[in-house]
Amino acid sequence: MTFFLQIHRFHKRYTAQLTNMLTVYELTNANWSLLQYLANGKMATTSQIAKYWDVEKPTVSANVKTLMKQGLIQVKPGDDKREKYISLTEKGEILYGKISPEIEFLQNQLLFMLTEEQQELFQKALSNMEEILKEGL
Repeated sequence: MTFFLQIHRFHKRYTAQLTNMLTVYELTNANWSLLQYLANGKMATTSQIAKYWDVEKPTVSANVKTLMKQGLIQVKPGDDKREKYISLTEKGEILYGKISPEIEFLQNQLLFMLTEEQQELFQKALSNMEEILKEGL
């Protein structure tokens, strides 16, 4: 099996596992990613999130609308009237606190066989390959 096929298969299985876990909470993987981003950064604009995720702004906006309907995030105006900041609501923080340990458990189960050094090397290798793709071959 080639390296990239293995990465693809792992990603597919990991994503399926996440989907199963999040369905209970009526969330998608993209919803979870936004909740996680906001929980770690507290507040952000859709532009900041789109840049971080390397996606178009409408992709983030659709996700924001879904989570606002569920009462998990809120939008606040910034100093510049055109700028709007997104943050978790109290309900969003509580849900994040509930789901986060479940996902951390899954991730720890997947990483337990690797030493910290191996994890760092793997992460660095993936980051380097991602950077090459961003810059273009």
